[in-house]
Amino acid sequence: MIDKHDQQTFDWVQDMSDNSQTLNETASNQTKLNQTEKSDNLSEKENVMSYETQTQLDEVVVPSIATSAMVVSLSRSVPDLVKNDPEAARALARIKHADPKRVTSRKKLIESPQHAALQKLSRTIYRWHMDNTLPWGNLGARLVSNAKLLDYQAQMEDFTNEFYQLKAEFLDDYPRAASAAQMELGDLFDQSLFPSVYALDCRIAIHIDYEPLVDPDNWIVQVGNQAAHAMKSQYEDMLKRRVESAYSDVFKRLREPLENMSKMLNYSGDDKPTGFHDTLVSNVAKFVELMRNCNVTNDATMTGITNNLRMALDGITPDALRNSETQRLQTKQDIDKIIQQMPTLDF
Repeated sequence: MIDKHDQQTFDWVQDMSDNSQTLNETASNQTKLNQTEKSDNLSEKENVMSYETQTQLDEVVVPSIATSAMVVSLSRSVPDLVKNDPEAARALARIKHADPKRVTSRKKLIESPQHAALQKLSRTIYRWHMDNTLPWGNLGARLVSNAKLLDYQAQMEDFTNEFYQLKAEFLDDYPRAASAAQMELGDLFDQSLFPSVYALDCRIAIHIDYEPLVDPDNWIVQVGNQAAHAMKSQYEDMLKRRVESAYSDVFKRLREPLENMSKMLNYSGDDKPTGFHDTLVSNVAKFVELMRNCNVTNDATMTGITNNLRMALDGITPDALRNSETQRLQTKQDIDKIIQQMPTLDF
């Protein structure tokens, strides 16, 4: 049996225990709240840091001419094996009673299908290279966009393999062709004009060189601040001129097939058809991809013309233009508008 004093003592101890538990729970809740606030503050801070970092990254990777394109140089060499023959020219002048100074004569040293195929491929490579790049300076370098770079490299690799395969075939055929030339040229044959197989091997080649553009903001120069600023300014001006020249070249190349398409589509009713070829559309359509890939500075004029050209040619075929007067006239109107949008002076 618990007396009154012991009961009071027990109740006081119980109250202290309850108060202690309440204080502990309050402290625990406060700790959790503090941790939550710290976590929220940390998350907010991390978000701010993440935003600032993202902003910094965005500034670093802003597209520029230096990060959007590469300079490419193509060189190829295939001797034509055609020589001047002054003696033959003088003989022809005597026969025709002409002044020898006014007569020239050239002779083809050999007749070889492999040599003709090699020359044809060399011209094909050059035309493809010119059609898929932009001019860069006055020394033959060209500009290829990074968007087109992998396709360009793959095609050039195929061309190079085919080139050297034809070269090997020609060098194998050359002794036969040189021997046959003695019979084919008769008195015009001159052994000294024929190069050796080794000399031809050295002279027949193809090279493609790639060079990154220099970013004027990333120059490392050991010069004074004033000189560095002047060099950067000059280089930026040079880049601007070359980009403008490159874009101007594209528009000049585009203008001719556009004007030809407008001319060929300019008939209706009982007018006599102009008889345009199937290439009328493809000669223009190929510029859509070229301008989209080569617009390395996101130029607004080129972007607008590219989009308008793409929409004007969407679903258009040569047969559809021949058979539908409505489509023919509508396409002509679209093409004429694009011609009017194109820069008429240096871009």
